[in-house]
Amino acid sequence: MEKQDFLQQQFITLREEIKATKQRVFLVVFFGLIAVPVMSYLVATNTQSLNYAGPLLPFLVLVITVLFFAEQNALMRCGHFIRSVIEPNIKDSPGWEAWLESRPALRRMDKYFAGCFMIVFFVFYFLSVAIALNSSLWSALSIAGRQDYGLYAGGVTYAIGAIWMIVTLVHHWHYCTTTRD
Repeated sequence: MEKQDFLQQQFITLREEIKATKQRVFLVVFFGLIAVPVMSYLVATNTQSLNYAGPLLPFLVLVITVLFFAEQNALMRCGHFIRSVIEPNIKDSPGWEAWLESRPALRRMDKYFAGCFMIVFFVFYFLSVAIALNSSLWSALSIAGRQDYGLYAGGVTYAIGAIWMIVTLVHHWHYCTTTRD
């Protein structure tokens, strides 16, 4: 296989991966925007079948957030490979990724989208923590008749989750919003 044919096949494969990744991003956002409020409502209204699911709700939000940023990172990784490996081998034509990165205003919406998602899901996270701490499980973890130990355990657990989410988002923000090094 010639080098140009190989580059062309890589480009076609990466474009297909980008399309699939965009579809998965949409599904993650859609699922998150439906599942988290519905689960929050069911737990908050103390539905018997979900009585002990409340403490798991913040972790659902964390998983959805990680899925979103993993897909966003995969999307930008494909674009970065196109810009840094494929496009330099195309003579006399500016590549799409290089052109796009040379105009930061055109990437602004990517940052707004990721930022909006982050804000909404941080709100979901902290609301779900409040709901979870009011659920039956943490109260059931009483030690020697003291119910506040369960709440402390839950608070520490969720604080660790929040710190982990913040560190992960700060660390991956650049990778999820640009193809530049």
